[in-house]
Amino acid sequence: MISASGDFLAPGELAAICEAARFPADIADVLGKAAEAVRGDGELAEAAVRFRRELFEDANRPPDDVNRELLAFGADGALLAAVVYAGAIPLLAERYAARGLPQEVLVDTVHDLVIWMRAHLRRHGRWGLSELGWLHQHLRGELFRLGRLQFHFAACPFPAKAFRHRTTGGVAVLSEGGVRYRSDGQLDGTCGLFDAAGGWESAYAFDGARYEGHPVSALGAADRKTVRLGADEWELALQKGDPVLNVHVPEGERLSPEGCRDSYARAAAFAATHFPSNPYRAFVCDSWLLAPAFRTLLPESSNIVRFQRDYHPVPVLSNESQTLERVFGYGTTLADLPSAKAETTLQRIVRDHLAAGGRIHNAGGFRLA
Repeated sequence: MISASGDFLAPGELAAICEAARFPADIADVLGKAAEAVRGDGELAEAAVRFRRELFEDANRPPDDVNRELLAFGADGALLAAVVYAGAIPLLAERYAARGLPQEVLVDTVHDLVIWMRAHLRRHGRWGLSELGWLHQHLRGELFRLGRLQFHFAACPFPAKAFRHRTTGGVAVLSEGGVRYRSDGQLDGTCGLFDAAGGWESAYAFDGARYEGHPVSALGAADRKTVRLGADEWELALQKGDPVLNVHVPEGERLSPEGCRDSYARAAAFAATHFPSNPYRAFVCDSWLLAPAFRTLLPESSNIVRFQRDYHPVPVLSNESQTLERVFGYGTTLADLPSAKAETTLQRIVRDHLAAGGRIHNAGGFRLA
């Protein structure tokens, strides 16, 4: 059991936190030594206590502002940030206890600190923590890891409307009005490409009997031709701003269909048990893993393609950057591809596709509850 402490910089306190959170030995060692160094420097110790209070207790200042100040503080703000964020785990444990949330979920969720400390080491050659805006959600008790996947309550971000057939349960998707698309059905500006000549703007209307708009295909492209859906047959199931569970895929284990299905089931049970007043209409995801290009580049047996089958894709404004980072490593750009190592099948497929002038970009997707 992780218990709260008034002094996370006290000797041995961070070591106890790491043990309770089941952090690996190398991470615990780094954090313990960093906490000792902070404790021995009066200015750093005072700043660490203040940053933890402002981020996870008072919340009187915008967290992005506090995080920027934290990362810029002292000789190594990223290492100080690692101490501050790990030191906030007991405060998170208090929130979990107050809500009756399982400690196992807490342990699984805060493991993201380990993942991102290792990512910081790969990127910068030294230990620290820099994905603070993302991790703030974890330590505030707003994001939860449930099995293979992570979830947090959010508003649907996609400019699209999903309809469910009242009899068959089939799903149809129409674009919202006023969205600018290219002739290929992707958002104008995707991958930095604009379509001044062939681009078009979507329209949407509902007259009380029929929904009329531009359909979004199962491959995530909007069609210039409009369709009509009768309200007697179709019900509006999801639109922008509706409550959803946002899905994130942490790096690590295989992304198997069985693991994902287990996570969706866990999330549904977790939300019903612990957040009954937070209804949600769908699981949604915006990721490089949903890139439409993978449907043709990868075999049907690929776990990426099988992950995509869980979602109806919708266009989002993006480029190749997330795919390049996840497949080849942080900081990789298109200009780096000719010299990039292609040791895996996925790396070779992505490199060859982009080198031949192809495009890869993120997509959004939803899975109705």
